[in-house]
Amino acid sequence: MQKEKRSTISKILAKLLEGGPVPVSQLANDLHMSEKQIRTRLEQVEDLLFYQGWGLIKKKPRIGIWLEVNDIQREQIRNYVFSSQGENTQIDDRKSYIIYQLFALNRRQGLSGRTLTDKLYVSAPTLNKLLRSVQMYFEPWNIMVLNDRKSGYLLQYEENDFRSALATFFLENIKDEDREKVLNRYFYGIDLSGLKHMIVRLEHEWHLHFSNQVFTQMLVFLALAISRKDTPVHIRQEDVKLLERYNEYLFAKAIFGEIERIENITLSEDDVFYLTMQMICAGFVRIGDPSEPIHSYDENLTQFVDEVMLSMGTILNHDFSEDQQLRQSMILHLRSTVFRLRHGQSRSNELLSYIKQEFSQVYTASWMISMLFEKYFDLMITDDELGYIVLLIQTALERKDVKYHAVLIADFSKSYGELIRQRIMNYVPEIQEVRILSRFEKDNPHYRQADVILSRTSVDDPRNIVVENLLTEEGILKLRQKMQKISWPANRPTGIFSLNCSALFSPDLMILQAEYCDKEILIRDVVALLQKKGFCAEGLCRSALEREKKMSTSIGSGIAFPHGDPEFVNESRVVLVTLKHPMLWGDHEKVDLIFFAAFNMNVKDERRRVETFYRELIPCISDSQALEGIRHATDNVRLYQELFQ
Repeated sequence: MQKEKRSTISKILAKLLEGGPVPVSQLANDLHMSEKQIRTRLEQVEDLLFYQGWGLIKKKPRIGIWLEVNDIQREQIRNYVFSSQGENTQIDDRKSYIIYQLFALNRRQGLSGRTLTDKLYVSAPTLNKLLRSVQMYFEPWNIMVLNDRKSGYLLQYEENDFRSALATFFLENIKDEDREKVLNRYFYGIDLSGLKHMIVRLEHEWHLHFSNQVFTQMLVFLALAISRKDTPVHIRQEDVKLLERYNEYLFAKAIFGEIERIENITLSEDDVFYLTMQMICAGFVRIGDPSEPIHSYDENLTQFVDEVMLSMGTILNHDFSEDQQLRQSMILHLRSTVFRLRHGQSRSNELLSYIKQEFSQVYTASWMISMLFEKYFDLMITDDELGYIVLLIQTALERKDVKYHAVLIADFSKSYGELIRQRIMNYVPEIQEVRILSRFEKDNPHYRQADVILSRTSVDDPRNIVVENLLTEEGILKLRQKMQKISWPANRPTGIFSLNCSALFSPDLMILQAEYCDKEILIRDVVALLQKKGFCAEGLCRSALEREKKMSTSIGSGIAFPHGDPEFVNESRVVLVTLKHPMLWGDHEKVDLIFFAAFNMNVKDERRRVETFYRELIPCISDSQALEGIRHATDNVRLYQELFQ
């Protein structure tokens, strides 16, 4: 009854939003109600407008009724009307409604502006504003919203991008409780229930457990493979050769084989590879021997990890060479990272600010990794992805001789518990053993002797650590935060570079007490200086600016560390810039000290000098006195002497 009442009020307001006086008799006729019923509802409309502060209803005998509202109140009423209708569509905001309607179009269809203004109860200027917001939503997938004179608004896209964007939309823009209805409406005619049962059955046969997000993604991609089987995805040949080696490919092959058998259809092999790729991007790993996956990775990835461990060991003065747990963890993580970045699906890292602040030394050193990443994969790694790698390295640094015995309180299936146990053993090296027990086994010797009690909900035990979802990277990070405290040796060296780094600097490559308010202009000026002296090629500026668009190179403490592609560097150099006034670098952080790094990673001696620079930069950043000396310097030659005396 309450929904019916709100629906009628919404319909009355929608009619009044059209403008001009409306006779009560006309309202009654349009809404198929008696005039008495309309007058009763009008009283309720007046009450709603009064209590919400949305304006008034004006009445004039023999003329009709109309709204007396300002522009802000009119917009609030439109939002109310649309959200009321959204109770039936399961999409209750206008931007998401437009996105859904554009996704639902066929290739040659369009969506007229008049249809949208009528459906959303908005003016043409408001619709244009909404469409600009929609275009910004689509930009990460390189999808364009076009306005065709004949057809109206439509999408221009590559099929891979369309499918990825649609899956993300269903996961992020549709409420959990509404998702099933929206999916059934979008994939009308496809047996989604049957697909779900098929995924669950194969999940059990393969001893897997998907998170809700991965399960939904898989369902969407399978439904898209069926509904859009005449619109092929594109898979690069080099990806095909790599994907065939992975367990995910075997699973994707099995599930597509089942669909073809049951539905009596033929699906493209590229769809199998596309699903495989999406599973890898989601971080899918089959339960089994933890050392097994390493053998199926390409040599390029393992060589990259070995080089990262060697370089980071040199910079951080720590021997990682025998740390097989770090090596495997990095391979497992980086395999997904490479595929995500290659196909435009980089993962956000909610803990990045925490990582920058608490693990600042490792984060600073990790910029070496970003340069190596470009060298091996020809991709720019984002700071979000870099943050996850920092956590793995920080874990290895903090690994203690003492090993903890943990008990995992199980309120889930055995296979689910085994998957969690494996993730803990892979990513939390301080834990030597994990026993899975029920909440009622407190008399078990393993429970009594455990150092840590892990659970999804609180347990009355001082050893208890509660983490809601240990299947996610965020869950593992939360567990690590709760288990360990950050500790760095107090006996750090002073913030002066050794003579081995002196060749990287030069007094004429120091710009002191400069006044900049735009980092793009600063970077262009710095690269122009390097190029004038023959230290770099023209492409360095473009690559450095592209990096800044993808990630902020601020490393905290008012310091930025911009750099470009090493391929454009002739000789390694550092340009040091100090600012008279701090400037915004990225969205939130201000900096006044910039080390612009132009490093050539292909020459062995240069590489060693760069590693030494990173190693000595870390304690320098921790030395506030040394930083203040650099910030307040006004004489280039004197500063150079002080850095290397």
